[in-house]
Amino acid sequence: MVDFIKFKKQNNEGEDIPKKRRFGFSFKRMLLWFLAFFIISSIISSISMSIAPKIAVVPISGAIMTSSSSSLLSSGGANSREISESLYEIAEDSSIKGVILDINSPGGSPVASEEISMAIEYVKEQGIPVYAVIGDAGASGAFWIAMSADKVYASSMSMIGSVGVTSAGLGIENLIKDYNITYRRQTAGEFKDMGSPFRAPTEVENMKIQKMLDEVHEAFITHIAKARNLSYSQVKEDSTGEIFLGTHGLQRGYIDEIGNYRTVLNDMKELVGESSLVINYGPKPSLFDGIGIESIYDKMGTKSSILLQ
Repeated sequence: MVDFIKFKKQNNEGEDIPKKRRFGFSFKRMLLWFLAFFIISSIISSISMSIAPKIAVVPISGAIMTSSSSSLLSSGGANSREISESLYEIAEDSSIKGVILDINSPGGSPVASEEISMAIEYVKEQGIPVYAVIGDAGASGAFWIAMSADKVYASSMSMIGSVGVTSAGLGIENLIKDYNITYRRQTAGEFKDMGSPFRAPTEVENMKIQKMLDEVHEAFITHIAKARNLSYSQVKEDSTGEIFLGTHGLQRGYIDEIGNYRTVLNDMKELVGESSLVINYGPKPSLFDGIGIESIYDKMGTKSSILLQ
């Protein structure tokens, strides 16, 4: 019995402790190998991602303006400066083989629409194909942008067109008169307060505003005719500000194919490679996007503005 106890003690001291040490060393070595494998895999994955062919998807959603009133409560529509900068970055990325404009917008500022259109032209100049797909709406300024693409898709029920320009504002001059309120006007420049809601515009002012609207309208028509290789007379005929459906747009040559996002993605992959990665270049969502909360301030405005409509 004593010998057995001695043997066990010797066994514990002589064999068990070294085995434990060898086990601990093996575990550490296995952990180091795992970490090394993870780091190397991450590096290889990053390199593969950077050089893999990609398709850039650029969403254009909401009112198109040169700057948006985005906040924690609202993403604020389509900011033309952010979108155009994304397009310029895309044009300089050699791994991007195609661009899809995912459009769902009623339009907006002519300046903002032209800014995005110019960025699209730059992307095309770098040899990158640009396809546009219109969702529920691609009207007015959004239609201007879509026409800049190499190929345009829309649903048969998409609302497109609305080739026109508008300038609108409130006129409360009669309300001021009814309540015996005086509007005191002092300006350095005869037309400085043109468009003021506190008085009716003069005949000369109306003529000036109309001339400005006609010039923007002319630029809109010319752009579409050139971009779509259509006659000026046809585009002018359709440029009444009227909204029409995708089926009519297909018949008139404004869109190339009836389809949706999946249609254009499949066609783009067929063009640039089925294995291409799809990268979204959309804006970051606001804190409360998707739960129906919007900033009341975003809906307020006191000045009239010129909009493509």
